[in-house]
Amino acid sequence: MNNLSKDLLEEILSRVPTTSLRKVRSTCKKWNTLSKVETFTKKHLAQSPPRTSKGTLISLNSSDKLDITQVYHCEGLLLCVTEDYARLVLWNPYTGESRWICVDHSKYAHALGFEEGNPCRAYKVLRFAHHVHEIYDVSSDSWRVLDVTPDWKMEVDSESNSNNYGVSLKGNVYWFAQDKEAGGNVPGFILCFDFTTERFAPRLPLPFESYFEDEVTLSNVGEEQLAVLFQNLDTYEMEVWVTTKVEPNGVSWSKFLAVDMSPLTWFQFFTGGSFLIDEERRVVVVFDGDKNVSETSRNIAYFIGENDYFKEVDLGEVTTCEVFPHAFSYVPSSVQIN
Repeated sequence: MNNLSKDLLEEILSRVPTTSLRKVRSTCKKWNTLSKVETFTKKHLAQSPPRTSKGTLISLNSSDKLDITQVYHCEGLLLCVTEDYARLVLWNPYTGESRWICVDHSKYAHALGFEEGNPCRAYKVLRFAHHVHEIYDVSSDSWRVLDVTPDWKMEVDSESNSNNYGVSLKGNVYWFAQDKEAGGNVPGFILCFDFTTERFAPRLPLPFESYFEDEVTLSNVGEEQLAVLFQNLDTYEMEVWVTTKVEPNGVSWSKFLAVDMSPLTWFQFFTGGSFLIDEERRVVVVFDGDKNVSETSRNIAYFIGENDYFKEVDLGEVTTCEVFPHAFSYVPSSVQIN
């Protein structure tokens, strides 16, 4: 095997099943390095048949019970928050690599991104609560306090039962936000945190006007586009928009889908729900609570499309009142954490 060219070796090893990759990497340093380059990852994914996969995250002490209540995503990496808010873990399910970060027990909102233009992708973690904003640099394993005076507010804490997760796109993170003073009396907007400048960018406009109790949720389409789901409280009409351009300092939109939900017994989402878009079939999949009961007891996936297409899939019983179903588009990556 040592006499084979790099390209031929890469071609052979890319056909190894994902479940055996750990054994490949432990064989020798050469194979370990080869299996983590981007060209190998693309070949390996191309060889793998479509399937459902499940990663296993092992705690610092394998005897510990590990309960994860929040998950954030950034181009192949996951940032997981433990239920006791005592630890964060950066995890690459594809390579199995992880980095544990010990924190205090305070409840923060989090975001994961990276510095643009850095060839090694300097990953960073933002966490914030009220007026406290801190950033963690993965490469230096250190926290710094940021000087931020917010004139906006975001419903991102666990006590609000909100599903307003930030959406990572090209290294930056985007949220739906409202004016701090006016609240829901003026239209909401998009707020971006730029991980390169470590600053919140100017407010970005939405393609509609949203007010108090209207449902607004963000998602992503691939790695280049932002999507937003909007449901008007008065009309119950649901709109989904996709960006044609999105940067920290500018955005433009195109309408993807508009559906009148009122014939479905005045159908309104409980939490705003997370959602995914199937562009080819022009269908939106919304993950939310059960609409058939007065108190949410089950998680449901709602498939909504053109020409009155509607379907429900039961995802199981709600196990805790603080956790709603959260879905995002995940593309495996060989990016290294350490």
